[in-house]
Amino acid sequence: MNAAAHKDYLLTPYRVLDLTGEHGLMCGKVLGDFGAEVVMIEPPGGHPARSFGPFYKDEPDPEKSLFWFAFNTSKKGITLDLSRREGQELLKELVRQADILVESFAPGYLDALGLGYAELAAIKPDLIFTSITPFGQHGPRRNWKGTDLTLQARSGFQYLLGDPDRAPVRISIPMIAVKAGVEAANASLFALFHRNTSGEGQHVDVSIQATGVWQMMNASSFPKHHGIDQKRAGDRYNAGFGNARALLPCADGYVTFFTAGGHMGAPTLYAMSRWMDSEGKLPDFMRGKKWEEWDLAKLATDAKAQQEMDALNETIATFLATKSKWEIFARAFHERILAAPVNDVKDLVEHPQPNARGFFRALPHAELATEIVYPGHWALMNNAQAGPRFRAPRIGEHNEELYCQRLGYSREQLMEWQRHGVV
Repeated sequence: MNAAAHKDYLLTPYRVLDLTGEHGLMCGKVLGDFGAEVVMIEPPGGHPARSFGPFYKDEPDPEKSLFWFAFNTSKKGITLDLSRREGQELLKELVRQADILVESFAPGYLDALGLGYAELAAIKPDLIFTSITPFGQHGPRRNWKGTDLTLQARSGFQYLLGDPDRAPVRISIPMIAVKAGVEAANASLFALFHRNTSGEGQHVDVSIQATGVWQMMNASSFPKHHGIDQKRAGDRYNAGFGNARALLPCADGYVTFFTAGGHMGAPTLYAMSRWMDSEGKLPDFMRGKKWEEWDLAKLATDAKAQQEMDALNETIATFLATKSKWEIFARAFHERILAAPVNDVKDLVEHPQPNARGFFRALPHAELATEIVYPGHWALMNNAQAGPRFRAPRIGEHNEELYCQRLGYSREQLMEWQRHGVV
């Protein structure tokens, strides 16, 4: 198909079959938000992720999961039992009309059903078959299971999270699964580009653990090049900026603050000194200080230097604790202070910058008689759109469209399959 002929969304001509569990849902969402027709294939009765809270108005219901809503915008939905022979044959029919299939079953599961890459590629040789699994399709850990928490830990990323004087902490949202889903979408599109230039399909093998290792970035080089692990820093700077607090409380939340001397930090500390002095709050040890000569390198070995840093942090923190984060930001913006508010969700939804760009998008949920606001496009393009187009599907919502209108089966046949639990 010629993508250039479709200017409304980047991936409008393409069709995707989404067979993922909770670990892979983000992949299909990204592809759907870019315009692909993504069909979420659930077992009869609904996807297990529909049981994940929180729920709309705190009413537990498989059709009211906010988790489900968030990860399945821009998808159609059908039900299908892949363990049944009829279900397997129906999937093969759908594959013949698809460009990409995304799945997150354990390695070998679909092969055992006759639905693995080799079998489906024989039906559609240019198919992009993307697998998302905890540790990939190969290697001694290929059959290990994993949750978002255990995969954060196994990737090494979790070791870096939290305060240095206590155990690591977890990120409570499904961070590593989201990262894996985005990377799977990227890899699928690279494979699609290759297919469009060569005619070749391929099996894309995504290891969730590997995507977590990528998130550590430079930390992964520390053991080899420095002989140590990079340490947890909590709310403090490390690796060159000394043991200085990076997050300070204010009257209505928190702000980031860069406490450093030299050419990077001196303008901030001079501006803070002027502000504090204007309100009679500047202590003597800060008065007349030549901040550009303040040497943070001493903090690692000089106890007196660290004591001075601690005193400076606490003095600035005490002063900022009386100010609102927007008052601090207004001053910071005009005085070149390296500080910024730590936005909460309400701040973001009401912020003029994303709203000026039309970032947030209200999608109608007629079944709930309301609209729900979703994060929208993260990039604007001259000739295409991106972002969620419609709400997540209800259970089996598009069965008739896909099985009857698309594949040509009768409504009577569909009802027969429903009675026997095939769909």
